[in-house]
Amino acid sequence: MMKRDARMMMPAGLAIVIGTLFMCLTLLLGNVANAFMRREISLDAGQANYAVTARRDQDKPVLFDQFDSKGLSELQGVRGLRPDVNLLVDTEANGQSSKGILAIVGARQELMPIDLDRGQWPDSGDQVVLPHSVADKLQVGLGDTVRLELSPLMLPGSDHAQDASSTERLVDQGTVDLTISGISKSHGGKYDDFGGAAVLTDSLIDRLLSMAGMVGPESPPVENVYLQVGGQGKELQNTLRGISRYVPDGYRLEDRRAMEDRLLSEQTGNGVNIMTVFLMTFGLLTMVVAALVIANTFQIMVARQRRYLALLRVIGADRRQIRVGVLQQALLLGVISSLIGILLAMGLMGLAGCLGLHSGTMKLELLLTPAALLFPFVLGVLATLVAAFGSTRTAIRVRPLEALQPVDYQEQGRRRRTGRRISILLAVSGLVLVIWSSWRVTELVRTNSSDTVQTSNQQELLLGLAILGVLLIFLGALIGARRWIPAFLRFLGRPVSRIGPSCRVGVANIARNPSRVAATGVALLIGVTLVSTLATGAVTAKRTLFKDIDQRYSVDIEISGQGLNKRNVRAIERIEGVADAELVQRFNAKIESGGPSQASMTVYALDTSRIRRVLHADLGPGLQRSDALLVSNRTISKHSGYRDGSQLKLSIADPQADDEREKEADARRTLTGFFAGFGGLDTSGVYAITDSRNIAGIDTKTHEIWIRTQGDRDTALLLDDIRQAVGEHDDMAMSGGLTQMRTWNERIDSLLAIMVALLGVAVIIALIGVSNTLMMSVLERRRETATLRAIGMSSVQVRRSLGVEACMIALGAGLAGIVLGTLFGWIGAYQVFVSLGSVTFTVPWSAFALMLPVALLAAVAASVLPAREAVKVSPIEALSDD
Repeated sequence: MMKRDARMMMPAGLAIVIGTLFMCLTLLLGNVANAFMRREISLDAGQANYAVTARRDQDKPVLFDQFDSKGLSELQGVRGLRPDVNLLVDTEANGQSSKGILAIVGARQELMPIDLDRGQWPDSGDQVVLPHSVADKLQVGLGDTVRLELSPLMLPGSDHAQDASSTERLVDQGTVDLTISGISKSHGGKYDDFGGAAVLTDSLIDRLLSMAGMVGPESPPVENVYLQVGGQGKELQNTLRGISRYVPDGYRLEDRRAMEDRLLSEQTGNGVNIMTVFLMTFGLLTMVVAALVIANTFQIMVARQRRYLALLRVIGADRRQIRVGVLQQALLLGVISSLIGILLAMGLMGLAGCLGLHSGTMKLELLLTPAALLFPFVLGVLATLVAAFGSTRTAIRVRPLEALQPVDYQEQGRRRRTGRRISILLAVSGLVLVIWSSWRVTELVRTNSSDTVQTSNQQELLLGLAILGVLLIFLGALIGARRWIPAFLRFLGRPVSRIGPSCRVGVANIARNPSRVAATGVALLIGVTLVSTLATGAVTAKRTLFKDIDQRYSVDIEISGQGLNKRNVRAIERIEGVADAELVQRFNAKIESGGPSQASMTVYALDTSRIRRVLHADLGPGLQRSDALLVSNRTISKHSGYRDGSQLKLSIADPQADDEREKEADARRTLTGFFAGFGGLDTSGVYAITDSRNIAGIDTKTHEIWIRTQGDRDTALLLDDIRQAVGEHDDMAMSGGLTQMRTWNERIDSLLAIMVALLGVAVIIALIGVSNTLMMSVLERRRETATLRAIGMSSVQVRRSLGVEACMIALGAGLAGIVLGTLFGWIGAYQVFVSLGSVTFTVPWSAFALMLPVALLAAVAASVLPAREAVKVSPIEALSDD
């Protein structure tokens, strides 16, 4: 029977091949991601196989000058160790300087978390290895001399605003001249934020700390100690017992794998790979769609084999044997197709590894595990068996004499009524859940409970109920699909059937077997609905977030950095898309009275007329007052000590003032004013803005550039041009509403692209189901097609009728999926973003305008092979076929 119906079973086998291919690729990618994540989170350990790490409950870390690293390194079996101590250093050479560089302790190559580009690791206290980026900035190379000192930020109890005398003391006592022995390069990890890490010997670090007075309680803590331990068996156990004697209280000794498992669990939540779970969700969806295609195939195959099954019953085969025979076909199909899919997945991953392909910074390679091979195989076989099981019930239910008659498969009326009632019940229940959860979350946001944790928990619960309601609605639509999909297609087909004979025949073919058409429509409906849901949710999220950002950020782009000047402003003003740019003075201030005592505040100063040019805010007439101080609404709401109209006494100073007497003079100056709200520049800090005339006489070297854009240019290009205009400032940082919009836009687009690409697999399988349905239709209606050919219908018209049938199925499922997806996307967006205020419900017309034509073109392509099959046999041969 399988040989006879091989062509019929090919679409079902292809669906399983694609499904298992996708799932196996998902798990293989998960293996690569897991290995990559393990390397990333333990990158600091280099190639160490053991580590002494701090426990979570450890409240008193061991200090660098207290840890007996020498005694530990002399133990037999310990081949090397590196204490994980991070320092910040400043370097200077050739009139150039680089500040705030991360410095680590040097060790043998296997324990280093960075690579040596050229030269050698330092082996004496007068050598240093610099990162490639720092060496380029300082214009130095191997053998050159560089001046190095501990950064003022390393001073005990210091922060960015430490006093000048302490800074001077540290600089004078901690400066050394070193020879560059090597240049390093980073290969990922936390050192990338610093452009790499400088490497010093432990003796040099001891010297620097002693010169700066950072000894005893002031010594930096040792976070971890990475070890390379040799030996096996008893020798290894003896070495580990010796190491244990050196493990301080609050620390533990663990091997590399145990350390990676713990770090992975802390970062991803009990070791769960979120990305793998995310991909597996879509993999299961793909298998569900494939199972629908397979169920449809076996249903038609059993109907086609009714005569053969009946003859088997006549000659003595019982129901069990018939069922086993059908399931054997399904088992063989599932095994072969699943193996093909797994082999293809292994080949693709192996090819990607050979070609050196990357996914972001992750190198693709073939990493096999039993789960990555067995799980897709078992799931593919089970999906095939489950899909075929319903067909076996059809095969054994028909009596032998009845099966000898060429009757179409029809469902019993009682089952239809039961299915209709269940679908209505599920849809109504889901609708009630959605309406109730939406009403509750609206009330929760309106009451604005002060208990943020409880409010957040309630919102998550309501979101879960809304998702459950959406699933119930969708499940009800799927269960009732055998009734409403054919009816919907008949409604769409009425005007189409009037176009011509081919269209009339194609529309009539849809009504011939509504069960088969509905099963195919459901497979396509699932994919289109989910793609539409994601597209609608993404567009609605963008519009809502952008509207909220506009309300929170009064400045389009805010640039901070040292040395910003009017020349940079003029360069920015010449950039296309920039409406205005202003150089804004920035001061540090402390609140002496009128608000939270001694609270810090950042004060920005600019002429009133220029403030109005760059801010998106209704400043009102209050800014004209000589003592006006504008503070954001967010600051007022977060701090009860601030209120509109209150008086403040501030001490204001330049953030970079080094002269103590100058700071004392500045501290005697005060500013009183009243509050008026404007949008947020920084959602975390406390800041204010005033007219520059109010702080006349207080000079500052610290400036920012505020930019107002025209909004008619691509954000990425605009930001790149601005970076070029101020490119000489290495510490430049950009924030503001426009940068936030770009960040969220990129996040949503990247996530949407991944999801749509994954769901595209399900849609491809569904289109295979469309081709399968048409092929079944052709094979079942050979006599009917031959009769049409005999009475004058041309082969072109036959092909056209099958194309119309495919397009009607795709159009009906596509339109229904778009409507459901739009509603589901709106529901999800409302639940998530209602706390931001009003949700801007948006329809992704461009996505829908692309989605429907693509579905129709794919449906036409799916009808090509069935159409060739239909016209291949001559009318006389088809009419004589028994």
